[in-house]
Amino acid sequence: RDLFVGGLRLPRDETGDCFKFTNALADHATTTQGVTFQYGTTIQALIAEGGRITGVKTDKGVVTADAYVLALGSYSPQMVKPLGMTLPVYPVKGYSITAPIIDEPAAPVSTIMDESYKVAITRLGDRIRVGGMAEISGYNNILPEQRRNTLEHSVGSLFPGAGDLKAASYWSGLRPMTPDGTPVIGKTRLDNLFLNTGHGTLGWTMACGSARVIADLISGRTPDIETADLGIARYG
Repeated sequence: RDLFVGGLRLPRDETGDCFKFTNALADHATTTQGVTFQYGTTIQALIAEGGRITGVKTDKGVVTADAYVLALGSYSPQMVKPLGMTLPVYPVKGYSITAPIIDEPAAPVSTIMDESYKVAITRLGDRIRVGGMAEISGYNNILPEQRRNTLEHSVGSLFPGAGDLKAASYWSGLRPMTPDGTPVIGKTRLDNLFLNTGHGTLGWTMACGSARVIADLISGRTPDIETADLGIARYG
């Protein structure tokens, strides 16, 4: 505890479980909105003809629709490159460990930012999650031991004995970053192709708002916010 010399307290900040949220949202969409999810399907290519998308080629056949939204995170550029479209979204790798709590009083109550290592320590029910870092290393999910050691050192020094680090799960993911830090949301030169990608570290934070903007654009409604500077056209 002697390591604490000061900090900022943000009493209105909250912590949530994105996995639980997205699963509950998918269940709601399926049961009340008639949405069908095709899990375990690999998208192979977008089929374009006459200035519009005519289908999505998958390993299970071609899927057709009136409008198409590309929301593949860091992998979005690979899908539009064959169409002659350059999408400046780059994978920036982050890491996390999640450990079961074994000492309740020693565990954090809310999220703590460790500025020394640029990681966040968050309590998720009966677990502690430690995540952060930003690494430009291409499209890989390799789990280097030294990164895990850094995460374990951070939580172990600030909350010693709180979690069972030996039982912790170790994970990495790719954040879809843009050069200016703003997501790419909006129309493309193909009439019925829309982009919703490049949200970086704020994917869940901006997810619902971004989806609302895309829904408005597809439906012909005027979005509540100005969207001209969010589109791919800003990159020339």
